[in-house]
Amino acid sequence: MAETLDTYQEYADAVLRDYKKRDETARNLLFDALKDRKIERILDVGCSVGQEFFPFLEKSGAVCYGVDIAEELGVLTKKVFAGKFAERVNFVRAAGEILPFADQSFDAVLCRVSIPYMNNKKAIAEAARVLKKDGVYLLKTHAPPFYFRMIKDRVKTLNPKQIAYPLICLTAGIWHSATGKQFEDGIWRGKEVYQTRSFLERAFAENGMKIEKELSDTNPQSPSYFVVKTI
Repeated sequence: MAETLDTYQEYADAVLRDYKKRDETARNLLFDALKDRKIERILDVGCSVGQEFFPFLEKSGAVCYGVDIAEELGVLTKKVFAGKFAERVNFVRAAGEILPFADQSFDAVLCRVSIPYMNNKKAIAEAARVLKKDGVYLLKTHAPPFYFRMIKDRVKTLNPKQIAYPLICLTAGIWHSATGKQFEDGIWRGKEVYQTRSFLERAFAENGMKIEKELSDTNPQSPSYFVVKTI
């Protein structure tokens, strides 16, 4: 357990360092995207250590909920949010496909590059279920070019396992696109699938949601969507 915690602690430290390196515009990206809406309760699915909550805690009265499957979630987040924000931040260990919250209980749901590791259809359906009508889903994904870039970078290592990983993820993504199904346990060590806009538009439509626009951090490798629940 200690070894696992040390490993996750290193990951958490890196996440926080990266967050602190962002300029003010990048740190406030999600808060600014929602600033014209009344946000009282917000959920982050695949929340890591909850770094995206800081602007909402500092600039609004929103109560924040974070969900992640990591065993170390509670230990680390208590350290990060000890003090004045502790009463407004709640973390639950759970999967994005089975959210332990009531229907229509959130004004906004964040999911920032964690959906590639989930069952996409189930995760989108759950996000729609817990969102209130007119609620917003801020989704950032991995598109196929993300893995093409990974292959290009990893070819230089001449390490077969390093090169195999993005190829496996692309294979899983192609299978998903062709059949609408995912390998529940992944392929070998690859548990990711990519998302295309056409797939997402269909999945959103099935759950009463619609892409309204893309956020400023969107790019061909990692598109970033502002999605509204319309019903």
